[in-house]
Amino acid sequence: MSIHDRRYSFHQGFSMDNALDFSKRSSFKREILLEKFYPSRIILPMKMNYGEAAVPTVRVGEKVTIGQCVGAPNPGSFAVPVHSGISGEVKEIRNITLPNSVTCKAVVIESDRKRTYHPSVYPRADVNISASKVRGIVKDAGIVGMGGEGIPTIAKINMARRSGVDRILVNCLQSEPYANCDYMRISESPEYIVMGAVALAGAVGVKRIDFLIPDSRKEEISALQNAMQMSAGDYSGYIFNFKYFKDRFPQGYYALVAKALYGVDLGEGETLESRCKAVMFNCSTVYSCWEAIADNMPLSSRIISISGDDEPGHNVLVPIGTPVSEILNNVNSNIKTSKKLIWGNCLTGLEIKDPDNTPVIKTTSAISVISRKEFPTTPCIRCFQCEDACPMGLEPALLHNLLKRGLEFSAQDEGIRKCIACGSCSYVCPAAIDLTGVIASYAQKLNKNPEHPDKLGFTEHTKINIGSVSLLETFEEDEEYQTEEGGDDNMVLPFEGGKLI
Repeated sequence: MSIHDRRYSFHQGFSMDNALDFSKRSSFKREILLEKFYPSRIILPMKMNYGEAAVPTVRVGEKVTIGQCVGAPNPGSFAVPVHSGISGEVKEIRNITLPNSVTCKAVVIESDRKRTYHPSVYPRADVNISASKVRGIVKDAGIVGMGGEGIPTIAKINMARRSGVDRILVNCLQSEPYANCDYMRISESPEYIVMGAVALAGAVGVKRIDFLIPDSRKEEISALQNAMQMSAGDYSGYIFNFKYFKDRFPQGYYALVAKALYGVDLGEGETLESRCKAVMFNCSTVYSCWEAIADNMPLSSRIISISGDDEPGHNVLVPIGTPVSEILNNVNSNIKTSKKLIWGNCLTGLEIKDPDNTPVIKTTSAISVISRKEFPTTPCIRCFQCEDACPMGLEPALLHNLLKRGLEFSAQDEGIRKCIACGSCSYVCPAAIDLTGVIASYAQKLNKNPEHPDKLGFTEHTKINIGSVSLLETFEEDEEYQTEEGGDDNMVLPFEGGKLI
């Protein structure tokens, strides 16, 4: 194990002050505790991932239990299973439209308050399992990237294997305003994150694991170091490293990690895997992988942060599908008509119009409660603060002007596809111009995925756009945990026993 003292970062963006991180507010104490909440019902959308929707596998009136699969992918589709985080009865299967405009089927389950687990959910007696079986478990557990676009984790593993990466990166760089659920997960379960990282490294076929974390997170760094020391004897073949970063927004985005860590500007169609020979997983995703391996628990719950500009901070563990309104009522949030509810963080999130029917999904990291302040928009004063803030090196004022004038092809020539919708330009604009709203909406239209990716042959080698990146994906995985071709599929968890306590 080696510790590196260098601090990595990228140019531009901006630094968060303590007002935007509730874990640094000395007047708030509750956020240091993880709260748990069990709702009266959950609403489970069949599409909570990048790709296609799953298909409901239950019927109205059917009894379900915690961990039971209620939605499954069509064979060969770019979709992931959906599981229930409560026990109860299926009350309804209906269409739902989420704040991100995704429309799909949703399974509505009413809780029976018994918290009955499915028979398949129990601690695994022997986690001495093969790389192929790890991949099968991750796929069946419905695990997706929990800190970004929700790319199926099995897809990233497959892509990393094809790209010949030499390490995995564990992303502990949460920098969004008012959100620190990832840091709470590290504090609560550092052993699961370390062991999940080892399992993913074995599934990918590498031995090096780099943890990317701000150097200001002393307690979380210490927790991970202790977990590594506890498992050092079992995983002597793996190399752990820390890569310390400065606190900066929007830290953690893959293109900015490439720039900060490797000094590489990713071009269109390039990925961390192809250019830098590294694959990155969010730390909460890594935790969920080990929970699936050690406890046979699929991805059915997550931690979210509840906070805002004048709201006390809370980190709450909730079943996926929990309506936003139930969470807010539980934490006694002081919601007024003058408040705006944001599904996600206040810079990149989306306004919640109907909190009773808007659920937490697999990628929801925060619910932000902010003041509904209106600032008058004035003409651009050519201060260029937006250019200084843009982490992708764009000229937001120029792009905004080109789009307003209808010069869309000129905007494309200026690189508008590179926009990552981080909100930095709007945040710093003294004229209160909605730069992000105009630029990002057009960029997303350019990069929008097809509604029916199966028509493009998703189970074949087909390119799909993620921002300016192309994901070359074959979603078909090993036969039922079969042995790797040309080898004996080495064990990636070489010890006897169950969970690391």
